Amino acid sequence: MGLIQGQVAIVTGAATEIAHGIARRFAHEGATVILVDRDGAVAKEAVKGITGAEAHGADVSDPAAAKSLVEAVAAAHGRVDILVNAAHPAIRWERFDDKPLTDFTTALTDVVTGALAMMKAVRPIMTKVGGGRIVNVASIYGASAFEGVTDAVTTDGALLGLTRAIGVEWAKDNILVNFLQPGLPDIALFNDYRAKRDIGYLIENSAMQRLADPVEDIGGAAMFLVSDEACFIVGHKVFADGGQHLTAAAFEPGAER
Repeated sequence: MGLIQGQVAIVTGAATEIAHGIARRFAHEGATVILVDRDGAVAKEAVKGITGAEAHGADVSDPAAAKSLVEAVAAAHGRVDILVNAAHPAIRWERFDDKPLTDFTTALTDVVTGALAMMKAVRPIMTKVGGGRIVNVASIYGASAFEGVTDAVTTDGALLGLTRAIGVEWAKDNILVNFLQPGLPDIALFNDYRAKRDIGYLIENSAMQRLADPVEDIGGAAMFLVSDEACFIVGHKVFADGGQHLTAAAFEPGAER
């Protein structure tokens, strides 16, 4: 019997390996997982090999689309117990002076507006079934502030504020909202970056001397936050980074010279 056996979880941002890792962990623990991406084809590709997972294409930053998605899931499965907002646009590594305003508006729309729309959509359904768990996933850059990632740092700050504020309002209805700050994951995108630069020594100098596994490390932390073990945790920021935030400059693009 899994920790979330029989529960229904919606995970947005299917294009990212972090969202994919979380979905895999949830499915392993018995949940029916709905992986969502703006590109339906991407979502369909992401669910391959994940038992009990379904793909949905939806632009969750559109409140009408988010509401339609959640209602469809609830109609098919009778409930929605878990929401993980993990959608993040690709980040262009540029200093603030060179970064166009559209990078900020796109990030805020995709990340913050998307989370807002999805939370509003799941609220009545979670209330009806007696509660739920919501995890807002940050980018890997927002643990601190460095050059080149001002848009990511800004959206992470807004998402954290949103988590705390809604956490206060909804906790009385047993809808617990928390914030997950992942570490730099061991994924193809970062391995391409490592191939171009000799940064192995930076990993060795980090607290746990390795990168995060998207399923076991980041997915495991998300699993904790949505399980009954976290029944008294709300509005909390959880680092799943093996201590990377303690030496964050080592992994920030802005730290390069």
